[in-house]
Amino acid sequence: MLIYNPNKFNLENLYFSFIGIAGLIILAVLVIYLPPTGIKYNFQKPLILLIFIIICIMGMVAAISPTNCMGLLKIKKHIQVDNSVDKESDEKEFRGHHPECDNFKNHTYTLMGKKYCAGCSGLFTGALIAVIVIIIYYFHGIPVFNPYLIFVIGFLFVLTCLLQSFLLNINSNTGKFIFNLILVVGAFLMLIGITEITGSIFVQIYFLLLVFIWIMARISNSEKKHGDICEKCDKRSYCSYR
Repeated sequence: MLIYNPNKFNLENLYFSFIGIAGLIILAVLVIYLPPTGIKYNFQKPLILLIFIIICIMGMVAAISPTNCMGLLKIKKHIQVDNSVDKESDEKEFRGHHPECDNFKNHTYTLMGKKYCAGCSGLFTGALIAVIVIIIYYFHGIPVFNPYLIFVIGFLFVLTCLLQSFLLNINSNTGKFIFNLILVVGAFLMLIGITEITGSIFVQIYFLLLVFIWIMARISNSEKKHGDICEKCDKRSYCSYR
């Protein structure tokens, strides 16, 4: 029997958020103060950009696939049910990886009769923009007059998203869409800035590793928020959400 443990998810959320923010700050120090390296491999730029595109495509697939997106909600609550309650009558269906429940109405939106997750839609849109821009950047080039400014803008976007779980409680689907969107946009702006500023393959690989940590931080935050919602629900003793 797996029961939602708020302490576990609070610690997990704090851990990934702290590592993500600390890693982001260290990355900024490396990019700004590390002298540009004179060693650049021919495969380096296309390889780094390709890996980032693959990460974006994987995120897009997870966002549009309910079975993959369900991984965001690893809170599986198998709670003892009162036999006097008709469990089947309260069976929750999932729409956009959220249960069909009024408590999650601010996490989803309806488009053409179908319900979608606002957060996943933001990630999908941001990833799609990132893939298009990165492809144009590599094959046709994009004027980058001040790579440091591009990097700083991306840095602020990502930092805002990582701090959001502590500073802001977003209760609207629009807000959830925007914050997930700017996380991905911020990441690819940082990548372009890093590519233009430094030729260090170490810094670029370090950035790619951080992207995974930032994703885990968002997932962990999502798990915590979803678990908190269920814990406060007056139907949690017989809800079949799993």
